[in-house]
Amino acid sequence: MLRRSAALSLLALSAFCALASSGANATRSLAPDIISVDAYPFSAVVKWQVPDAARVVLEVGVDDRYGIWSPTTVTRGELTSRTTLAGLEPATTYRFRVVTRWRNGMTAEARGSFRTDPWPSATAATAVPSAVDAGPSTGGGSPFVLPPALPPGVTPSQPAPPGSSTLPPGTPAVESSSPLRVNGNAIFPRMVWRQCPSYYPTSIGAGINLFLGVDCSNTDEQYARLSGRAISTVDAKTPGISGPGDIGWHLQDEADMSVGDASKLPRPKGVGRVTFLTLTDHFSQRAAPPTNGRQIYQGFFDSADVIGFDTYPVEGRCSLAQIDNVYWMQRELVSLTRGKPTFQWIEAGPMEHCRENLDPTPAVVRAETWLAIAGGARGIGYFPDWWEESIRGEVRLTNREILALAPALLSPVAKANWSTEGPVRIGARRYNGATYVIAVNTSTADATASFSLPGLGGRTLHVFRDGRTVKPLGDLVADKLPGLGVAIYVVSPSGW
Repeated sequence: MLRRSAALSLLALSAFCALASSGANATRSLAPDIISVDAYPFSAVVKWQVPDAARVVLEVGVDDRYGIWSPTTVTRGELTSRTTLAGLEPATTYRFRVVTRWRNGMTAEARGSFRTDPWPSATAATAVPSAVDAGPSTGGGSPFVLPPALPPGVTPSQPAPPGSSTLPPGTPAVESSSPLRVNGNAIFPRMVWRQCPSYYPTSIGAGINLFLGVDCSNTDEQYARLSGRAISTVDAKTPGISGPGDIGWHLQDEADMSVGDASKLPRPKGVGRVTFLTLTDHFSQRAAPPTNGRQIYQGFFDSADVIGFDTYPVEGRCSLAQIDNVYWMQRELVSLTRGKPTFQWIEAGPMEHCRENLDPTPAVVRAETWLAIAGGARGIGYFPDWWEESIRGEVRLTNREILALAPALLSPVAKANWSTEGPVRIGARRYNGATYVIAVNTSTADATASFSLPGLGGRTLHVFRDGRTVKPLGDLVADKLPGLGVAIYVVSPSGW
């Protein structure tokens, strides 16, 4: 395959940031230069040049907030080199900048943009847990360090042996689950269920990249309309059907209730194909068990490659006060499925199950989405698949943030210390030296997000959506969030 040079929109920058005292080279006009960009479906290779010794890093994202850093390169003098930006998504326009820090402490940057190639027609999906996916990113023990790690009010069924862990007795073995991979590349699926093709343009515009089945039409139209734009699955009852962008199958919705016995499910198999399964929330200690008991769930977990569930606090349980379940149930599912990719469906419209006629608001959709991700979800679905204007706007904004931060969100969980006494839930990740902390207020009243990050050392946190900054006290962070408020805090790699 011949590499092609992506179109660059280079913004010549002559602004320098004086971050240290001036030295012998302080008055020199040094700047990095972008020579070329070769873009592919899941990555891009940036060729750059610096005229003098420097530390060099690339930042990339879907807009000028960037959000993802490459590993740092240290040069000893003039150098022309290449950096691969991995973890990208097909058919997406990215912006990037090459940032240099010279020996005198001054910094300079050069900016560019590129568009990744379309989704490949030939796709091979995998969902195999790996050692790096399944373990914490730093240190030993549990990747979630918080007292207690069980949901409030849930009694552990069996205490841990004395001295076996620094965590409270009964803490579930919560591990990172593996991401879904397409052609070997980790992706963050953002899904809708059996959508009519006429809605595809709206959903793709809102950031949907995976369509589980089709309604109102047939798979021929599904493949034709999604070709190069997104990926999809077909019903597991029709395993012989395949087409462009097809990554596998979906099983019957809420099969624990609609089927009841995992042995009755179809078991399609194929190289490069995976199976998706959606369950209700009755697997959880926080929900009533199904009629035939929770022992049925291991069979369901074994029956598919990618496991998801729905709980719907507003539309299903008729109580916004139960939004906390979104986080805790997700953590339970991650623990129970032992490394398989997990996802959660987010209520995004009326379902008319409750007499109070409560409907999810944009704030509810945003809070539930990030609660699920903080709890370990490696994918998100929105149900129903049609949204009124304000909900669609929030789905688009949230999906854009997920897209920008996907390489970090798909990384193993990182350690963070926090208390369950308050209403704010926390999830942390590390990627290429940067730290990402998701904080969600499950209350409708203002609350303080309070947590500590080992090794933070007073470095500033940037809130991803609005760009405001938070200054910690050593490793301790305290920040006020509005009711149902969400903050994704980003800490740049040390030295940047």
